[in-house]
Amino acid sequence: MNILIGVAVTLVLAVVLFRACWRVAEPNEALIISGIREHSAGDTVQESLGFKIVTGKGTLVVPGVQTVRKLTLDLREAELAIDCVTHQGIPLGIKGVVIFKVGDDFTSIANAARRFLDQQNQMDARVHNVFAGHLRAIVGSMTVEEMIRDREKLTQLTRQSSGIEMEKLGLIVDSLQIQEIDDPTGYIENLGRPHAAAVASQARIAAA
Repeated sequence: MNILIGVAVTLVLAVVLFRACWRVAEPNEALIISGIREHSAGDTVQESLGFKIVTGKGTLVVPGVQTVRKLTLDLREAELAIDCVTHQGIPLGIKGVVIFKVGDDFTSIANAARRFLDQQNQMDARVHNVFAGHLRAIVGSMTVEEMIRDREKLTQLTRQSSGIEMEKLGLIVDSLQIQEIDDPTGYIENLGRPHAAAVASQARIAAA
C-alpha cells in the first residue's frame, strides 16, 4: 500500500514539475529563452545568438536558471503624419499607415528581440521614424504633379528605401498606404482650375 502511495506521489510530483518546466509558443509569438541551454548539432544560427528561439512548439526550461520572455509576431500598425517639402519647395502633409510585423525567420526574430523585447510598445514609434525620414527624402525629390499622377510610385520608393533599416530591426512591411496628401498652400487645387475652367467653357458652348 505504501509503495502504491509512493508511486502516486512521485507521479504527481513529476507531472507538477513537468508543467512548471514546459513552455509552449503560441502561433502568434516567439519564446526567447536566455540562460544556460542545450546545444543542438546543426543549429548554427541559434548557436551564434546567445539565446534560444522557440516558435510553434513547446520546450523544457529550467526555472530559476533560464528566463523565458515572449515576442509577439502579430501584425502591428503605425500611423504616418509627416510634413514634407517637394522638389518645387511646396509644403505638403502626407498621411498614411504602415502595417508591419516581426519576420518569421530566426534572424528577424533575433534582430527584433535584441531591439524590442523589453519595449515592444515602442515598435510603432520606431517604424514611424524610419518611414518619416525616407518619405521626406523621396517627396523632396518629386514634384506635386508626379505624386498626384503616380501615388503608387511614391509608395514603392518609400517601401524600397526603408527596406534595409526595417530588416535590421527584424521587421517586415505587410502593407504601406499613402491615404492623403494635404496641401495647405492650395497648389493642388490651383492645378485643377484650368482644366475645370476648360470643361465649364465647353459645357457652355455645347449648351448654346
